[in-house]
Amino acid sequence: MSFQDLEAGRPMSSRRDPTLDASQAVASGIFQINTAVSTFQRLVNTLGTPKDTPDLREKLHKTRLHIGQVVKDTSAKLKQASETDHRTEVSASKKITDAKLAKDFQAVLKEFQKAQRLAAERETAYAPLVPQAVLPSSYTASEIAISSDKSPEQRALLVEPRRASEELNFPIVLYN
Repeated sequence: MSFQDLEAGRPMSSRRDPTLDASQAVASGIFQINTAVSTFQRLVNTLGTPKDTPDLREKLHKTRLHIGQVVKDTSAKLKQASETDHRTEVSASKKITDAKLAKDFQAVLKEFQKAQRLAAERETAYAPLVPQAVLPSSYTASEIAISSDKSPEQRALLVEPRRASEELNFPIVLYN
């Protein structure tokens, strides 16, 4: 069915092959996963560089969650297509196509797993770069130096009580 068919007023085909639709849905899901894994790998390759920021880490996390959801959906569709292949009279070419899709699905999952391992290694090895513009001018050089080896959450916890003590004019002693 094309746009020309719709414009000409031809009715949409009501006799679509549901087994073919399931295979197309699986192929679409695999394509989406593959595209998202490429994006994920690009983000992972940015870890440990000057572009490694908390925003990048957030994008990495969101991309990981998105891939997980698409994998879950595609896996269910692949299972459905496989069950259909075993239950009904299905052509050999359809079975071959579905087997190839299953193989492609496994390959893209393997790539994602490799990228996740690399991401975990790099996320623990490198701390994200916090731009100086993010730090308020009331931070002292010693506060910035103390927090340089800490995560952003740890940095905030270390520096915030000092700022509060300055505002309230009483000392707070922090023990590391």
